Amino acid sequence: MSTSIGLERDGAAPRRRSINLREHILGYCMVAPPVLFLAVIIVYPALKAIWDTLAVQHVVLRHGGQVVERTLSLEVYREIWNDPQARQSIAFSLRVTVITVIGLFVLCYPIAMYLRFTQSRVASMFRSLCLIPLFIPTIISAYAFISFYQQGNFLDVLLQDAHLESTVFRGQFPQLIDNATGIVMAQVWNNIPITVLLLGAGLGEIDNALIESARDIGAGYPRIFLSILLPLTLRQALIAFALAFIGVLGSYNIPALLGPTAPQMIGPLMDQDVGLQKLLVAQGLAVITFAFAILVGLLYVVALARQRGR
Repeated sequence: MSTSIGLERDGAAPRRRSINLREHILGYCMVAPPVLFLAVIIVYPALKAIWDTLAVQHVVLRHGGQVVERTLSLEVYREIWNDPQARQSIAFSLRVTVITVIGLFVLCYPIAMYLRFTQSRVASMFRSLCLIPLFIPTIISAYAFISFYQQGNFLDVLLQDAHLESTVFRGQFPQLIDNATGIVMAQVWNNIPITVLLLGAGLGEIDNALIESARDIGAGYPRIFLSILLPLTLRQALIAFALAFIGVLGSYNIPALLGPTAPQMIGPLMDQDVGLQKLLVAQGLAVITFAFAILVGLLYVVALARQRGR
């Protein structure tokens, strides 16, 4: 009897290992398509751009004929650094991105908290309104901002007819389009849905008993936010921050339609360089943008690791 039990156990182990092996192979096969897609669409072009800008091709004469060689050099990045327009565009892009992210969180945190802790028809309607930008193409929203906020258009005419422009703006409607203000307003509006959804998901995981306990001991709303809500939603806030920062920094439609002609953001500047056949410079700007995105991703990973360590 003991011998037969031992044989069953000896036969069960290889069968279990075979089943585990098949499960692992099936899991790898299921993961392979998206990984290959990312490798072909994102990883390979990014690595190729880095290689092309660091190992520049040169045509040299050798043995009476022309030969294309690559030499490691920072020539492309020196050209970008020595170009005042490129430097101003990079600084302008970072400034607009940081202002947009700050404005986004100043606006979206109160909205998310209102939707989380308020149960009414008005809150439900407001929740639906917050999701509208998610379903509107970026180029359509950009033209909507032009039609509404540009000088001489709807808002300007409305204030003139209401005789408010002369008193509020001293007769001169402020320029809200073709500058950084238009980019920031449009980017904030377009990023509201994702940010509110992420922050709302984090707030939804917080037990109401924590809030009630804090109120019972006399904590005010600022104290509750800083001590309870912000720490417990930090992970979602970091995700929203990373997505907004990378999305705004690499955007094209809104800066091209609502931004100034000089300085430009990185996206329109790269398009201009491609039109001027300055392909390596455009690739170098893309690599710089990618480097900023990696830096933000690393900051997110480090902050998340520290939060988990606590």
